[in-house]
Amino acid sequence: MRLKGLTLILQCPPFSIKFFLFMSDFKAIERNKDIGSNHSLLMKGLVPGIIYGKGTEPKKIALEDKIIKKLMGTGSFYSTIIDLDVDGKKEKILPKQLQYHPVSDQLIHFDFLRVQENTKVNVEIPVEFLNQDKCPGLKKGGVLNTVRRLVELTCNANNIPSKLEFDLIESEIGDAVKISNIQLPEGVAPTISDRDFVIATLVPPTVEVETKTEETTEEGAAEGGEEKSEEKKEESSDNKEENKESK
Repeated sequence: MRLKGLTLILQCPPFSIKFFLFMSDFKAIERNKDIGSNHSLLMKGLVPGIIYGKGTEPKKIALEDKIIKKLMGTGSFYSTIIDLDVDGKKEKILPKQLQYHPVSDQLIHFDFLRVQENTKVNVEIPVEFLNQDKCPGLKKGGVLNTVRRLVELTCNANNIPSKLEFDLIESEIGDAVKISNIQLPEGVAPTISDRDFVIATLVPPTVEVETKTEETTEEGAAEGGEEKSEEKKEESSDNKEENKESK
């Protein structure tokens, strides 16, 4: 925006995308016999889907394909509560499943979970590792081996974390990052509760071992070649001596 020769740059905070999705109403239509078949909807750029929830009646709806793709591009599609306007009626939903055509890969159906503030949901949340540039183990040549990039959590729909974090500032080679090492928000728990599962490990480098193996192989091949050439020389001299004796 320009004002008397000055340019103002408007910036959104990092949480703006998720906040925008939660607060915005995306238009959807309810499906009925008059609206046409699923195939005709897809031809019009609409994707058929369903909203369901515990103790509530399922509702068949259709949503523009471009809106779903826009929501998917945020990177937190399956862990964000979205407000839908279905023919004037408000619905809070959590995306659960997308179905694609097996040949064309076209999006052909979606499943949305209807949620209330106290609805318990299972969501997969990404893990972010902080201070990788300052990690002692990585500085010594270690490698961060990520076992789980996403962790499935159970929590209320109004308390879904955007990500999990672990600080590598003191991590050394041989350390393992387990779910117990990550501080979870109150009311949030992993769906796997019978063990303290590993999320990542800091392993030693393997480049030196591979180099030595290659060098050993090359040396062995060179020695083998020298032995063969010596054997050929000995055979050649033996043949010459035999020819002289026969003469």
